[in-house]
Amino acid sequence: MAARAVRSPRRARASDREQETRQEIVRRLRRIEGQVRGIQRMIDQDRACRDVLDQLAAIQQAVRGVSGIVAQRYALECIERAQENTSDEHSQETAAALVNAILRAPR
Repeated sequence: MAARAVRSPRRARASDREQETRQEIVRRLRRIEGQVRGIQRMIDQDRACRDVLDQLAAIQQAVRGVSGIVAQRYALECIERAQENTSDEHSQETAAALVNAILRAPR
């Protein structure tokens, strides 16, 4: 019989949260995908530009929301890595990577 890896309750909760976050991101992306298809239909149906613009604004807001979730997750990963490796060089590299990611995120 194969031995199962024993996870600490803390790590199990973290893994569960990671899975929930992943599912939330995918759910939101699928909703955005549906919104984009809706706009394509609106264009095909020659709908009013204002209606199309309203939907595009909604998509932009939805993308910002997903970006926020991904940025938060990335920030937590950077913090965990920095705590595991306490060298000044690694901490600086991690901080720089985090700042670069935040600057690239849509506003």
